[in-house]
Order: sequence, then C-alpha cells, then structure tokens
Amino acid sequence: MRLVIEQQRAVIGIQQSRPRLEVRESAPPVLQLRRQLPRLQISGGKVAVRIDQTRCFSERGFKPLSELGREQAELGRQAALKGIARRSVEGDFLAAIEKGTGVADLAWPEEKKEVGLALLPRSRPVVEFIEESLQIRVDAGGVAVSFTPGEIEMGAPGPPYVLIYLQRRPFIQVKMLPERLDATV
Repeated sequence: MRLVIEQQRAVIGIQQSRPRLEVRESAPPVLQLRRQLPRLQISGGKVAVRIDQTRCFSERGFKPLSELGREQAELGRQAALKGIARRSVEGDFLAAIEKGTGVADLAWPEEKKEVGLALLPRSRPVVEFIEESLQIRVDAGGVAVSFTPGEIEMGAPGPPYVLIYLQRRPFIQVKMLPERLDATV
C-alpha cells in the first residue's frame, strides 16, 4: 500500500484602505499693507537784494527832495555868512581910506572859482542781502501691516481599515492506495 498525502496551504487575504487626510483652505490668509508716503516741505529760503544808490545819485545831482532841501538850506546859510563877512571886510576896507585904497579897488572882480566835473560817482552803492531762513519739515511715512491668518479645515473622509480574511482554506488529505500490479500478457 501506498500512502498519499495531499495538502493545501492557507492563503490569507488582506484588504486595506490607506489613511487619507484632506486639508481644505476655507478662508485664504489676508495681508493688508497701508502706507503713508513721507512728505518733505521746504519753505522760505528766499534771498532779497537791496541796493541803495541814493548817495551815487546825489553825487550826480539827482537828490531826493529831503536831501536837496537840507543842502540848499546849508548853501543858503553859507552864502549869507559869506555875504556878511564880505560886506564887513568891504566896510573895513572903505573905512581905511587913509591907507590909500579907494572904491576902484573894490570894483575888481572876485577870483574865479574852479569847478570840477565828475561823470562817475565817487561812492559805491550800498548792497544788502536779506536772507530768509529755510524751514524744512519732514513728515515720516509709515507702513501699517495687518495680517489675518487663513482658516484650514482638516479631516479624514473615513477611518482607515484593514480587513483580513481567509481566502483559501488549508487542508491535509491522507489516502492509502493499494498497490496494484497490472499484469497484462
């Protein structure tokens, strides 16, 4: 007799779902920038030039009325004093007849005066610079930042699972078979 053993191994089946994580952005993040531009204000700084040419003009004969009045009054006083002095000298001269001088000596004309003519003024004009101070004002700019973080929703659509099952059952079969002899003649 012969012994025959048949066997089949077990096959285990595994079915699984991989874990999944879903991430969704429900609200995006918001970054807001508000800026204020810097400002620069410059004011003043003007320069004025004042030129006083009254002395130059008065030397040329173009005088203001006030100066012309003062000068003419002074010339009048001097002419009056000179006239008084001349008449006094003439009176003294005529009173001294015993010296042999006469009226004919008084008739001689006075000496001629020398007159100088100048085309250019002798004095320079007075130049003044009037300067206004420079005023600078700076307004610094700025940046205001506000940040609102976004919202994120996370979730698993379903729990992961592992399913283990027996796909093929194991078995062992033991048989005893007679030995036969086939004899054919």
